[in-house]
Amino acid sequence: MKYLISTVAGALAWAALAGSALAADMPVKAPPAAASWSGYYAGVSLGARWADNDWRTSDIAPNFPAGTFVPTAGTGGAIDSVAARFGGYLGYNAQISTSWVAGVEADFGWADNKKTTNPIPGTAGFFFGAPLVGLPSSTSKETWDGSLRGRLGYLVAPATLVYGTGGVAWQRLKLNANCTVVPGNSFCFGASHNETYSPTRAGWTIGGGVEHMIAGHWLVRADYRYADFGTWTQTFFTAGGSGVGFDDRFTAHVKARTHTATVGLAYKF
Repeated sequence: MKYLISTVAGALAWAALAGSALAADMPVKAPPAAASWSGYYAGVSLGARWADNDWRTSDIAPNFPAGTFVPTAGTGGAIDSVAARFGGYLGYNAQISTSWVAGVEADFGWADNKKTTNPIPGTAGFFFGAPLVGLPSSTSKETWDGSLRGRLGYLVAPATLVYGTGGVAWQRLKLNANCTVVPGNSFCFGASHNETYSPTRAGWTIGGGVEHMIAGHWLVRADYRYADFGTWTQTFFTAGGSGVGFDDRFTAHVKARTHTATVGLAYKF
């Protein structure tokens, strides 16, 4: 029995020694390297866009003496709206170090932001001491938008990027104003009007977000951007109302801004 025990113990010790030597000779497999962020990518996005418009009215019936019109509810107000936004984007990333990624991106989106206000801010008041009736209404509408931006991000983990972005932005903005001649001290006493102006506004945008890489090629993100398109000045009801006694004109000053929040999925080539 003692012989058997000593034989088994010796065999086990020899096997352990041989296994250690064999393991020492085998190459150690390195962990997989993190995928690079460098390359082109393209994706789609879904989210919401908030239109933040401030409207101020001035120069009502400018052919009449100053003070003829006296506003009773202030001269301005907000015309805001929110709508779902669908879009796409493409860009290029360059991983400039183990922690930093720089790039450029363009995007395009569409949303049906629309808000009608009745009466137009700044048009409720007295004209020659009598309250106006038949006050005009306005509709503000934003459709497509786009931007071209730079990006700079920090890798909080090899597959997770926190980034800031900023650049130039464009917005399609439509403003409509209309009023109808009604009995009494009507706002439009020269003629009924329905006018629409649809400029494409250029401005600036800034924002940021977080992006995560999946399987080396798929990029999922969530981000927010603010855009400012400045103040647009437009005189309404100039046609058919340009003489004393038939001056229906007024000037709108609209400060246009947007807030956009989206989630996106892109493929890195």
